[in-house]
Amino acid sequence: MLSCDRISKGYYLTDHSWEFNCPVQLSESAMLALVLGARIAEEIFPEPLRSRIGSAVDEILKGNNPDFLDTTLIHSLKVFAESGAVNDLPVFPVVFEAWQKHRRLRITYDDMKGGEPSVREVDPHVLFLYAREWRIKAYCHLRKEPRSFVISRILKAEMLPDTFAPDMAIIRSVTLDNIVGWRKYSNVKIRLTGEARKFALSHKMHTKQRLKREGKGKWLFTIPEVPEQVVVPWILSQRGEATPIEPPEIVAAVREAATAILGELTP
Repeated sequence: MLSCDRISKGYYLTDHSWEFNCPVQLSESAMLALVLGARIAEEIFPEPLRSRIGSAVDEILKGNNPDFLDTTLIHSLKVFAESGAVNDLPVFPVVFEAWQKHRRLRITYDDMKGGEPSVREVDPHVLFLYAREWRIKAYCHLRKEPRSFVISRILKAEMLPDTFAPDMAIIRSVTLDNIVGWRKYSNVKIRLTGEARKFALSHKMHTKQRLKREGKGKWLFTIPEVPEQVVVPWILSQRGEATPIEPPEIVAAVREAATAILGELTP
């Protein structure tokens, strides 16, 4: 049964074993935004979050079935993550819930540097997708400082009862120009030819990167700041159509990587 609460100005179920599902009425633009967001989320989030998102949208669609939103339209939107982001990540649900509820985590982490995995407690302030990996920016109680952790490298995760207050300084620190703690090189310059220009336009390594025409078929690509781990693989992927000019450290790193590849190819 329903009863009226005049103090709280609302109605409530007197039998808590009942469920009352009230359909949400949304405008066409709101429905389109909801479905588009769900389609994208289904392609970038691992299970079981992916299924939960799909189920939530299906539930809303039960009470909202506009003519413009047919099955063909929904399935004709294709999103390819082009990454391992949606691969099976056993610890992802625990990490996600801890981030959502501001709860501390105890994790066993393998930094992939050859040492033994470490056990530490962290407060996950930021959840983000970068370089084809889901990550968290967390305050690490072992190192006493904010650190980034790749979720696929977390071998075990346990949500602890301790809570934390979100730190806006940590949250704001995660930007395209300052995502991971790698050393950055300033004023990186690369000469581009052929099709490398179009790939430079589509690949954002810094918010203020720029292209300047140098002559017919030649462009100067300048990046204000970028880590070696980001720019060197990109240069190599351009198959000789991206030549580093400055700084010397980046030039040397590309030369070393190219020499190593050639050495492996030599009979």
